[in-house]
Formats: sequence, C-alpha cells, structure tokens
Amino acid sequence: MDYSYDEYSRAVSHYGGAPVLLPVAQDGETLATILQHIDGLILSGGPDIHPRHYGEPPRANLGEIDDELDRMELKAAREAHRKDLPVLAICRGIQTLNVCLGGTLYQDIPSQIEGAINHNQKADKSINTHSVKIASGSCLAGIFKRKTVWVNGKHHQAVKDTAAGLIVSAVAEDGVVEAVEDPARKFVVGVQWHPEGTWKVDRNSGNLFRAFIKAAGTT
Repeated sequence: MDYSYDEYSRAVSHYGGAPVLLPVAQDGETLATILQHIDGLILSGGPDIHPRHYGEPPRANLGEIDDELDRMELKAAREAHRKDLPVLAICRGIQTLNVCLGGTLYQDIPSQIEGAINHNQKADKSINTHSVKIASGSCLAGIFKRKTVWVNGKHHQAVKDTAAGLIVSAVAEDGVVEAVEDPARKFVVGVQWHPEGTWKVDRNSGNLFRAFIKAAGTT
C-alpha cells in the first residue's frame, strides 16, 4: 500500500494550514518540544500496529509492522490528547488513537469478522468504494450534514474494543467501526478511510480537513 504523505500536506495547505512532517527518529523530549509548537496533529495511514501494544500475540494475517513508528506515533497521540490538541486520525491513525487510549484492534478483518465486506479495496484512493452510517449528534454528523456517506476503504484492521472516552461515530454496513471521536475534546476525530485521497473530488472529505484546520486555528 502507498503511504504518500504528500497527499496529506496538499490537503492541509489547500484548507489554510501549514503542514509540518514529524520525523520518526527522535527521543521523547524532542517530540514533546515539537508538539508544543504545532496547532494540530494528523495521525496518518501506514503499516499495522504491533499487537503487543494492546496485549495480544500476533495472528497469522498480521501485516507489516514498524516498531519505531509505533513508538513515536503512540507517544505523539498520547501527548496530543493530554494537551487537547486537535487530532485528525486517518486509517492507521484511528487505530493508533484507539490503542494509545487503551482500546484494541481486529488484527485482520477477513479472518476475524464473519460476513465482513471487502474493506481492502484495490481501487485507487480517489474512488469511494462503500458507504458508512454516521451517528446522529456526532461531530461527523455536524461536518457532513448527512446520515450516510461513501468512503474509500483500504484496510484489513479495525477498531475492536473502543477506548474509554471515545465514541463510535460511523460504522460500515457490516458493523465494522469506521470512525471514532472524543466528545470531551476540542476536536478528536478518527476515520478508517482515506480523505486525503478524495478531498479534491469529494465534498465530505474536503469538509473534514476544513473542520480540522478550523479547530487547529483556534488553539
């Protein structure tokens, strides 16, 4: 899978933000210093999170993992949550957000969820492939102004046990969690799909980035 950070940067820039990429190779003190000087955090797509971070052994269908990336992003997510920084968590990012707050994951949807739809679509990220139902009264409902939206799914893992403090704000037709948020924070939204691939052609994706940049601009 292609994890193109350029897509995120272009979306942030388009909606008025100034993107800053956080390097993986750094210690905790440096990371904390960087987080003191940014207004919001995007947790992006990427490889699987090592299941030891949520107390499970690896299953047979666990994909690529990156220990250094896990270490950095879990620390960044915890610190951002502690500081109440606006957070937009995308694909792996929603999983990072959930795990850092004590939640768990399905390591492999096809082998763990009977009757699941195909969440790991081969279509280009610019194409929405399945629908999700948005929870009434959620932050996402306020952003999208609709009960159902189409999204571009490219994942084989998903939120299993939702972390304390997070609520489920969107599900796929098979019940798989597609979005979570923290209603007690300024802006903490995680989506399992890839709005960075569709914001140019999909109004909902653009509105999600717009809402994140607006929240970051009020810090």
